[in-house]
Amino acid sequence: MNTIKRLQGLINTCLSDLVDLSGRYALLDFPNHYNIGDSAIWLGELAYFEQGRSRPTFVSEIRTYKEDRMLAAIGDGQIILHGGGNFGDIWPGYRQFREDMLTRHRGRPIVQMPQTIHFKSQENIDSTARAIEQHGNFTLLVRDKKSLEFARRWFQCEVRLCPDMAFCIGPVARPAPQHDLLLNLREDQEVGAPHDTSRAMARPNVVKADWPLEDEADYQRRTKRAAVVKALLRGNVGGRAKMTELTYRERAEQRFDRGVKLLSSAKQVITDRMHGHIMCLLLDADHCVLDNSYGKTSSFIEAWGTVNGERAAIVNSMDEALAILDGRKAKGREAFVA
Repeated sequence: MNTIKRLQGLINTCLSDLVDLSGRYALLDFPNHYNIGDSAIWLGELAYFEQGRSRPTFVSEIRTYKEDRMLAAIGDGQIILHGGGNFGDIWPGYRQFREDMLTRHRGRPIVQMPQTIHFKSQENIDSTARAIEQHGNFTLLVRDKKSLEFARRWFQCEVRLCPDMAFCIGPVARPAPQHDLLLNLREDQEVGAPHDTSRAMARPNVVKADWPLEDEADYQRRTKRAAVVKALLRGNVGGRAKMTELTYRERAEQRFDRGVKLLSSAKQVITDRMHGHIMCLLLDADHCVLDNSYGKTSSFIEAWGTVNGERAAIVNSMDEALAILDGRKAKGREAFVA
């Protein structure tokens, strides 16, 4: 828990003179998709704003963004872009949206919440660099030193090192586990070297699951209805912008709870997802961490010291993870007997 408080303090210090919570502002790029880590970041961003008794005046997904509605809602206020791991060209669409916002709103303060940077194409680096330079009032927050060095080399803007916003959620209660071990391993394009899970899966009471790759049937309509009902019960009903924010919050909370349930389903966890690691920290879960395809997770851990050898460790292989977790389990039994 000391790690969580320490990183929350660093976030507050980083953002205190940067994000103006006293006026109107937009939070763009709601992650309306299966990746539970992005929902954790969104909830952490909202938790940070609420410390200042503030909520975004306008929220939007990329695909539903309407310029006229945003401008009517925020006037001359700030634009804040959702954090995550999409600053680059691995995930299509995000770069173009970011550059479009910089081009359309030159001079208006735009803050990019903490991101990991990874480009494959020099052409795309140059395109983003031009948009940033021509905008003139862009602040880029990054989650690791590798991204910091990259940004300072290529982009003409203020760049700050800042922890992932999910830490603003704070400690999370952990349900009782049903299994001994969970393998929470990626099945998308960021998966690193193939993991030999045969030894782990040969053990009793072991489960393997990535984040659920799709929502339940009728998820969008059901979560919108749940948000409306909660708003009515609390006397918190508002206009379109407010109800959109409440609906997004409901979707993020339900997805986050799904991740909590998954990561809490076993006594120990091996994960190669950055937010598998971060959420295990919030849950105080015993876990080991493998890297993703381009070193995002190891770079994050190196920047913030989030492994301590007692409840978290970064490893290079599945066998190394099993050996560490077995050692912790044996140590725990010895302490119990003593």
